[in-house]
Amino acid sequence: MSERIENITKSKLLIAIRAERKALEEVLAALTYDQMLQPGASGEWTVKDALAHISAWERRMLSWIGSHLRGEAPDVPLPWDVERMNAETYAQVKDRPLAEVLEEFRRSYREALTLAESLSEEQLQTAYTDTWPMGPLWLGVAANTDWHYKEHRKDIEAWLKQQKAT
Repeated sequence: MSERIENITKSKLLIAIRAERKALEEVLAALTYDQMLQPGASGEWTVKDALAHISAWERRMLSWIGSHLRGEAPDVPLPWDVERMNAETYAQVKDRPLAEVLEEFRRSYREALTLAESLSEEQLQTAYTDTWPMGPLWLGVAANTDWHYKEHRKDIEAWLKQQKAT
């Protein structure tokens, strides 16, 4: 990564998580059921697919940090291949009903936020190189919550803008 990522405090992390999730929820609230099932909202994915994808990454984070907190090495797939992991997730969730995806999307968020709230400032700022291979713990939380929400919110907003233009 060429740009330097500045450390973020727990309070700023929690503010960012809540703010980005709220912004994503506001975009979702403006969508119809049919819009959520149309391809192209995030690459070839539907909004439903993107939400299932976000939940899957929150679940991975919850599992990995849970392992870390128990003193176990997280079950991180090696070699690290995000494209493969995303394709596997898509294959697993593509046929799930929208209502089920939305329920899981909300549940995984509550659990991710609860986890972030429970971590101490020291835990978040520490790089546990023996059990957590992804740098400071806050980086794994941010990447799988607020940064991820923002990425897909922007995709959906761009798709909606394109839909209105046609």
